[in-house]
Formats: sequence, C-alpha cells, structure tokens
Amino acid sequence: MDTTVTDARLRARQATLMATVKRELRAVTSVVLGDRFESIDERISEDGREYFTLQDTHGGSADLWLDAIPMASGMIANTMTNTTTDQYVVQISDRLPDEFLTRVLAHEVGELIAVRDRSSQGLAPVRENLLSQEADISDRHELSSRDHGRIAELNWLAARASDAELPAPQRAEARADLSALIDQCGMRPVSAVTEAEPYEAESEAAETRRYVSRNYFSYEAKHLVATLAHPIEHLDPTDATALQASRDAALRAERQVEAFIGRREVTMPMPGYDQNGLPLPRDQLKAASVQWAEYRAQVSTRTEEAIEGQLAKGEFPTRSVVIGGGASLTGRDPDALLIDAAGRWHLDPGQGIVQSADQDRDLAQWMGVDPHSTVEHPGHRLPIDAVRIWEDQLATRGDVVNGHARLRLGRNGELLAEIQRPAEDGKEAPPPLWVACDGVPSIATGLTPEVVPGMPRGDDGVESRAEAVRLIDDRLRELEDEGLPHAGDLRTWLTDAERGGTDARTVLDVLKSSPLMEALTAGLGPGKARIDNCFGALAATGKWETAREEAPGRALLGDEVAENRFDARKTKDWVVAGSGGTGVANAEIILTQNLDAHVTVIGAPPPSALRHQVQFPAMEKAYGGPDEKRLTFITARLGAIETYWDEEAEETRFQIAYEEGEGENIQRKVVRAGGYVASLGRTNPLPPALQVLANEVRDRSGEISGDLQFDKDDQYIGYGLTFTVDGKEHRVDVDGAASWQLPREIFAPESGLQQQLNEMGLRGLPSETGNAAPGFSPVARQSALRARAVAAAQAGDESAVQRRSTIPERWRRPNLASESAAEMETATETETETDAPGGDPASATPPQREAQPRQQPPTAERTPSAPTPDRPEPTTPTPDRPEPTTPTADRPASTTPTPDRAAPDIPLWEVGMRPRGTPGAPRPTTQQPQQLPPGHERPGPGLGVGD
Repeated sequence: MDTTVTDARLRARQATLMATVKRELRAVTSVVLGDRFESIDERISEDGREYFTLQDTHGGSADLWLDAIPMASGMIANTMTNTTTDQYVVQISDRLPDEFLTRVLAHEVGELIAVRDRSSQGLAPVRENLLSQEADISDRHELSSRDHGRIAELNWLAARASDAELPAPQRAEARADLSALIDQCGMRPVSAVTEAEPYEAESEAAETRRYVSRNYFSYEAKHLVATLAHPIEHLDPTDATALQASRDAALRAERQVEAFIGRREVTMPMPGYDQNGLPLPRDQLKAASVQWAEYRAQVSTRTEEAIEGQLAKGEFPTRSVVIGGGASLTGRDPDALLIDAAGRWHLDPGQGIVQSADQDRDLAQWMGVDPHSTVEHPGHRLPIDAVRIWEDQLATRGDVVNGHARLRLGRNGELLAEIQRPAEDGKEAPPPLWVACDGVPSIATGLTPEVVPGMPRGDDGVESRAEAVRLIDDRLRELEDEGLPHAGDLRTWLTDAERGGTDARTVLDVLKSSPLMEALTAGLGPGKARIDNCFGALAATGKWETAREEAPGRALLGDEVAENRFDARKTKDWVVAGSGGTGVANAEIILTQNLDAHVTVIGAPPPSALRHQVQFPAMEKAYGGPDEKRLTFITARLGAIETYWDEEAEETRFQIAYEEGEGENIQRKVVRAGGYVASLGRTNPLPPALQVLANEVRDRSGEISGDLQFDKDDQYIGYGLTFTVDGKEHRVDVDGAASWQLPREIFAPESGLQQQLNEMGLRGLPSETGNAAPGFSPVARQSALRARAVAAAQAGDESAVQRRSTIPERWRRPNLASESAAEMETATETETETDAPGGDPASATPPQREAQPRQQPPTAERTPSAPTPDRPEPTTPTPDRPEPTTPTADRPASTTPTPDRAAPDIPLWEVGMRPRGTPGAPRPTTQQPQQLPPGHERPGPGLGVGD
C-alpha cells in the first residue's frame, strides 16, 4: 500500500479513536472508580491540547492526557505515570479496533489509579503479577498495577453485561469476554475436572486470586465472577459454549503468532540485581557501583591487550563496532566491540536522574531493571549509583574499551575505528588502537555540544563556529569555481585553521583583512544574511575564547559542570545562561557543591517539562525561598559574553547584558558575576566520532547523505548516514540522544526536518510526563527497538528498518478542532486494505496492554493473527548474523571457527544482545572473564523483567 495513503488512513483512525475516548471516558472512569468517582471535566491547555481532570470523592485529582499514536508491535496502550505532579498520559495504538477501545481504556485507568494510590502512600509497585494463570501464588496476596488494570477490565465488562439498555447481543458478548478474562486472570481452573491433581492445584490458586481481588470488584463483577468462575463442565450450557469458543480462538491465535520474544536461561547478570535475582539493597548501591567500575576496567584492559596482541602480530582485528554507551546500551550486541569512555552519568556529580522511579518505570520493560528498588519512595529521583551499575553491567556483556573512538578511512578505502585511550596518573596517553569495522558501525555518543553565548539566532541563524566556517568555505568554493583569484588559497587556509584548532579571533581577523571580504557577500540576495551571521558567530566565539582565557575555570559550558570538570568554589556568584534542563541541573550542582554560592539563571521561561520533574520544583523550594535566597530566575534575552577587570577583587569578572519585556517595554539591564555557565541549548553537528571521517570523504571528493530510520511500526530508531567515496559506500547509524539532533550539514535547516522531529518527540513524550525523547528511559526504549529492527533486517526482513526523508504523516497530530473524525474517515472510505492486526476481532479475545515473554508451541506453519491476551503481535524471530564480508589484504579477519548452533530466544530488554557463538558471528577478541565481581554472580534461569 502507498505509504501516504496508509498514513492518512491511520491519522483518520487517530481522530476516530480520540472522538470515542471523549465520548466514553466519563462512563469508563465512573465504572473503574465506582464509589470513589466524583467528576471528570474536559479542559484545554495553553497550547491548545485537550485533557481531562479527574476528581475522586477522597479529594484527590489527576490530569489525564490521552492520545492515539503509532506504537510498537505488541503494544496496544501505554500509560506514563507522573505522580510528582499527578499528570497521567494514556496513549493508545492507532491500530486498535474500535470494539476494544473502552475495555483497553478501563485497563489503563485502573492501572494509573493503582500507581497513584500506592505512590501517595510511599509504597513501591508490586513487582510480580498475581492475576495470571502462570503466576506463582505461594504466599503472595498483593496485586500489581497491571492486576488492578485487569480488575478494571472485569468491572467494565460486568457493567456492560448488566446494562439493560444495551442490546442483548452486546450484553452477551461482554459476558463472554468477562468469562474469558476470568480464565486469563487465573480465577478459574482450566484443567479438566477428571485431572484431579492439576485441577485441585488450579482450583486452590483460583480461589486465592478471587479472594485477594474481592474488595476491588464492583457489585456487578462480584455477581458475575461468582456465577462464571467455575470449571467449564459446571457452567450453564450457553456460558460453557461461549467459553469454549473463546478458548478455541485463543489457541488458534497462539499457534499463529510468530513470537520474537521468548524466555531463555539468563547467562549474564541482569542490571542492578544480585546473585539471587533480587534488586541490590539501596545501601549497597555505592559500593556496588565502585565494584562494577573496577570490573569494567578489568574487561577493558583485557580487551585492549587482546587487540594490541593482534596488532603486534601484524593482524588487523575486524569487529562489529559500537561507539558510545549510556542508556543506548539496552541494544548492546555482546558480539560487538563497545568503545565508550563511561562519560555523562559516570561523571555527573548530581543526585541522579531528574525523573522519579514512577516516571521512569518503563525501564523495567526496556532495560530489565527495577527503578523502584533503588529509592525509598516511588516519587524520589533515581540515584546516580544505580544508573552507573546498570550501564557497567550492560557494557561488560561483551568486549569493551574505556576510551573514545573516531572512524577513519583506511588505505584501501575500508572503514577503520581509531581508539584513543585516556592517560593515567599524569602519563602520556597510550598509542591508539585500530580495528577494521565489520558491518554498519553504530554511534551513540550522547548529547551534542552546547551553543556559545551570542550566536545569531532566527531563520538565518548560525549555531557554531564550525557551521560558520563550513558556510564560508562553501562560498569560497563558489568563488573559486568562478575563477576569483586567491579564493582557493583562502579556502585551503580556512580548512587547515579549523582542523588545526586555530582560535576564532585569528580566523575572523584573516577573513576580514582578506581582499575577498566584499566578494564573500556580494550578489547573494537573501543569502547574504546567513553569511553575515557567520561573521557574527565567529565574533561571539572569539569573545567566548577570550573570556575563558581571562577567567580560567570560571567561564564554562554546561557539560563541563555536568561532568564535574570544574570547581564550584572558584567564586561565590555564578550566572547560568539558559533555563533549560541542563541549566537547571548545573545550578543545582553549583549550589550543592558550594554552600556559599548564589546562582542567577537567565533565559527564557523554564520549559514546561521541568515543572513536571522532581528536581526543578524541589530546587526552587530549597534554594529560591525567602530563607535561602541563593537562587534567582530572570526571564530575559541574552547577548554575547563580556568581561571586565574588577579593581576591588583584582580579577576578571563577567558582565552579562540582557533584555526584559517586549516591544516598547523592553528594559536593558546588566548583571555581574564571577562565574559564567553557558547552557543555551544544543548545536546540531555530526557526532565527534564522525567528523574526521567526513573530512576525509570530502577531501577525496566524496559525498555524504542522510536519512531518518524507523521500524515497521513507525517508531523512530535514529538516523543513518551514507559516506560515498572512491566507488564505495559506508553506512553508519546514529542512535540514542545524539540521534535527536540532526546534523545541519546533512539535514538542511530550511527543510524543517528538525522541527518535525522535535514535534514527534513531544507528541510521543508530552511535557506532562516530565521526560523528553533524549532522556535516559526514552533512549533505553529507542535502542531496544532499534536492536530488534536491525536484527530482523539482518535476518532478511527488508522492511524491518525503513529509511525515510521525512517524518511519517501519522505522527502529525490530527486537528480535531477543525476536522471531524467522520470527515477524515470519509476521505479514505474507499481504501479497503487494512494494516490492523489480522483475524476477526469478533472471534478473538481483545489484546492486553503489552506483550509478555512467552514460549510458542511448535507448529508446521505460522501466520500472523490478531493479538490476544498475554501474547505479542507478530514480530520477527531472532536472526543469525550474516557472514562477514571478505576482508581486504589490510584487514585480515579471524579464521577461528565458531560452533554452529541456533541462537536461543532472548528477553525483550536484551533484544539485539545476540549470544556468543551464533553462526557467522565474528569471534570476539577476548573471552568474557569467567570471574564476575564478588557478590554479583548471575541470577538463576527464568528471572523475569517485572511488570
């Protein structure tokens, strides 16, 4: 089907689903809350989005933000719980059939209410589900949030089955669905009465589940569960027939589903768990983080020594290469060589991630960790030590080098990774290591560099010195092609100066004194403004360089503060330029490390997401109140940095000019300070690991092109770059936080693609979640999905990774105010092909909230079908890696054979982490050390990922 037609139809579905949500939400929430329900009112946010405010009879309230969006296979709904500000985002798959919507909505509302109730009491969520046939009962009598969602479904179905105003067929259907759900909740024995032993065990477990749930059932649900929760042999013939039909449909669906996710013995420690498969105690996190850092260093040393050994023998190691880590390690392939300097969260001196355990609860699904086990209260921030443990455990699943890397072109045009290792104890850094890249390297080097103060903004803005030089270089190339004398010489000098690190003041002086200065801007028309701004960018950079020289250690970029590369005690008065997430985090670090410091944050009004995080409101209260008065916020526009000599203090200080107000009410003011931190936003360059490669390709008259990458469910998984040179193509993929900042030299600013990407990220993660697309938990999710898509592509599924030049249309928010759902449906009513899951919804039981790992029975042939409870939608099986390409003379590959055996199934959070020894996989440079850090041996088999 044409992608445009499909997107249009799915946008129509989004509008239809949201219209149904608006119509039915009151009825659903009143049933789910029962006597607790007081009211639900529709509201409009300042930016025009619709949401609902729910009030209960206990005086509590919550804001509900609902949307229908593209979702990953196996997911039909998702609830993000921000218990910090009582904001709850319920997202529904835009492929969800209408008839399942209210039941799914009931589940999500029931779940979010359960999360809110437990959090308000300071209780962490229950890890294991109870209402499932497969769940172990033992002595457990607590319900998980997912269990409460299922009870909400039962209550909703009971209300429909008992509603005399509904037509009899609809009531019968609701009764049959409720009976089928009793099966799935384990509230009825499914073994035959004649099978005495299993029947007795299941009957006892079913009675326990009904007993634990009884106080949460509505009146109608209590009656119907009591009537229907009997063995099928003891049911009324009509109910028995309906139940058997449901079981038959579920069995057919189970046999048809081709599951990507399975269970296998866990052969490496799960992040954040001890040798018994239990979360590490909070008081052990600090010691464990040190222990894991030491272990990671050992693995790095062994990996380095193995590579050095091969190089010493004249062998060039050929490896699959991943550069960068962080939360993107969820997609870490243990057969790949990971090159990561353990930055950002390993260096951050702050308290931890700015979101709470509740806000990042999805880490349990995507990273396989239990965020709630690391905090005393579910509303507290995730501690930094836990994050370090998680990352180090994931990093050491395979070979790792603690260092930086950049990609280079080899003598014969092959792609190489040059690995730089840090110096130790004041010694010189060891010589670089070299590895030939096998396959497509992956780059996940985190957030891009920050903007220097005073950079020209607007439509013709220039964001960095590098962009200014590149644009002037392009203009000089044009003049050279026109035959203008000395244009080529000046261009060569400019290129050498940029690559050699010549200061911006010298570059600007040379350009301005050049006889070509006038020609650079002549005849450009509207393009003249962009070239003029290049000189403004160089001037702003020059002032920044001067400030850093005159006040060493006191003129800082925000990342230097975030990575603890500064001394907060160098001065008592600091200005943080920029009020975004990085700026606020920097202010907190300074105030924490220097108890005598005062920080003034100047910039635009803080982003909405900050108000919904844990950190920002707490920091305002702690430092900005009348008792402390150590933190001040000024809403204003800033100019370039300026310095002056303070006679009294006998030091260089900063004076920061800013403008408050609008139009005729603009007031120009100046604040003075001893320290300046620039946190004004991110630039959009190529990742550092690719900049040298880009230069080498262009020097050889090659080309660089880019595309956005989505999986087959339209989930963004990063961008890809193609480097074409000397008749060869090299592909490189960019993942994680870096992938949300498109390099402007590849993706032109005028295309508007960056804005589209930002809007898509904001729709997927509204500000009310307190999170953002480049955040820790969202990156963990993105990287796991990317690993799944790449694995499917390597297995031969050509549609698994979709390369696009724009954002899928279905990510554009439908304009519900001006377009009715009916009108949008009419526009596509002639379209008969459907992308919704196959099968007859009327004959299949409705899908549950998310896919759970499950073994599939062997069948001769499997075909996709409608999703069913506790079963994922069809996905792609784990691939074996294809044979590596034949190495060139300069790239001898390892010839050691690997055993030929099928790759075992792997849990969701480990998708893409292919076990060693899969057919065709290159042999790792080193064997994984057998001795794990003391006290952190691997857990036993079958450990699940939690709810």
